[in-house]
Amino acid sequence: MASSYQFAYDKAVADLREKKPAVVCHNAVAEYSAISGTYVVPFFQKPYVVDVAGGEVYEQATGRRCALGTGMLILHYLAFAQDVDPSGKWITLKEVPNGGMVFFPAFKKEVLDGLVNTFQHDLPAFDRAAAVFGGEKLKMAHSAYSFQAFPRVPLAVLLWEADEEFGGNANFLFDTTVEYFSPVETIICFGYYLGYKLAQASGLPIAGRKEDPLWD
Repeated sequence: MASSYQFAYDKAVADLREKKPAVVCHNAVAEYSAISGTYVVPFFQKPYVVDVAGGEVYEQATGRRCALGTGMLILHYLAFAQDVDPSGKWITLKEVPNGGMVFFPAFKKEVLDGLVNTFQHDLPAFDRAAAVFGGEKLKMAHSAYSFQAFPRVPLAVLLWEADEEFGGNANFLFDTTVEYFSPVETIICFGYYLGYKLAQASGLPIAGRKEDPLWD
């Protein structure tokens, strides 16, 4: 798994080096310093720096280098972003072009079921975790929030609470334009990242949950 992420990371660095900074900044709503050769882009409202020559991604505030998966998400957004504004219309992963349906079964097992296992009996914990990542309340499901992953990539997470008859449920929504900002293999990783971080921020002792070195 890590080797495939490393390949994707390295290729994104190479692709970004071939891009014109002015175009990248316009499409991704990012900033570029010609002096340092670095981009700055917000990821879940926190600024990150991309050192193009050095191939490194790190938090602007701390200088701490990102985990491999987190860095890949940021690099892919900068390298792939097109000049398209979000539509404001939501779709599920099944509706994401070029393979969303193919990836859905694994996505459900790893991301959606993980969200259910974490939050189905404690929606206030979901509310608190969502607040950590700047979630904005949506009038959907029993509890739902939108998140600004990148300037042009909104995401939404929906939760239904378990009751005496039925177990909980979860869904993950993307803007219809998400295909213009990353390949589908990376789009699903938006869900892996946010699902993992929400569970981590909940503070709930969920059996079987492990620390994942790909995300930070």
